[in-house]
Amino acid sequence: MTPQRITRFIARDWSAHSGRDRGVERALEGLAGNALKARRLAFTLREDTLVAICADRGLATELRFQQRELLKTLRAAGFEGIEQMRIRLSRVPRPAEPAARLQRREIPEAARQILADTASRIEDPELAGALDRLARAARPSPPKPD
Repeated sequence: MTPQRITRFIARDWSAHSGRDRGVERALEGLAGNALKARRLAFTLREDTLVAICADRGLATELRFQQRELLKTLRAAGFEGIEQMRIRLSRVPRPAEPAARLQRREIPEAARQILADTASRIEDPELAGALDRLARAARPSPPKPD
């Protein structure tokens, strides 16, 4: 026997509360536009409550400080009767940001020679090793074959 979908038991008007409210988001774009565009934030309304769904705790804290301004802006945009705000953290993790590509850096030959010479004269073996690794790691890249 195949299990029945849970949405069959949920009233349509109730399930509408779980979606984003684009009208509210447009009204609050001036205050929260960057987070909305980055998909770190969504807004919806439930009766007299503005609900903010945040992707991380830092954004949730920021919104707590902006709460009064968000409600005032919403009222000014024609959303009457919104008296309070609730902030929720999203349970769905955001996709990871693509890692920044590491840039290969080179140290000029004269500087690498100074590092190697200094490493050979230092009594501290850990510091000498670090300087020596730095001198070796920053060598110019070999030319790429065509």
